[in-house]
Amino acid sequence: TRGTHRAAAVSTSAVEMPATTTLIGGGLGFCMQMYINALRKLPVLRNPWQHVFWTGAGAGFANWNAEWEAKLRKEVDAMNAERQATNARFMESIVKGESK
Repeated sequence: TRGTHRAAAVSTSAVEMPATTTLIGGGLGFCMQMYINALRKLPVLRNPWQHVFWTGAGAGFANWNAEWEAKLRKEVDAMNAERQATNARFMESIVKGESK
């Protein structure tokens, strides 16, 4: 349970601090456009509107990914709790069966 609790804390903090996620995603989008221009052997900052577009797309994707990860973490925690309850009931039935 120690690793599960730590992972839940990480995903929750990513959603609670959207500025970090937004900056990282935006930076990746901006750098992606610079890399595309470099591969095409164009001036790195050619067509600045493309940099703005990919910065926004990267920021949006990073925020969506953080929210999706938090949602999945909640679903996994619910499934684990259900599984633990089922296992506890099963173990109780074994113990009751042995005492007879």
